[in-house]
Amino acid sequence: MTNKENRVVQQVIKAHGPILDLEAHPEVLVEIVRKWAFDLVEEVPDAGVSPGGVGPVGPTSLEGGPGIEEVLKAVISLQRQVDKLGRRLGD
Repeated sequence: MTNKENRVVQQVIKAHGPILDLEAHPEVLVEIVRKWAFDLVEEVPDAGVSPGGVGPVGPTSLEGGPGIEEVLKAVISLQRQVDKLGRRLGD
């Protein structure tokens, strides 16, 4: 056990004794988790976020979403549909 873990165990023993009866007092487990869980958690990785809440900086062309080719295809398709409707209404 690490020093940190040993310290937490000693604090729990001091507060609740060396033996826990969770059947009789299940709320003790909840109290222990609430009180000491953050002391036992290792450092959480920052997931690549820059300090200060600044998001990624750089080109966004690699992000997901439709590219210019897909947009142009959709525009041409819509243009053809509008032409067909115009011809039908002109008849």
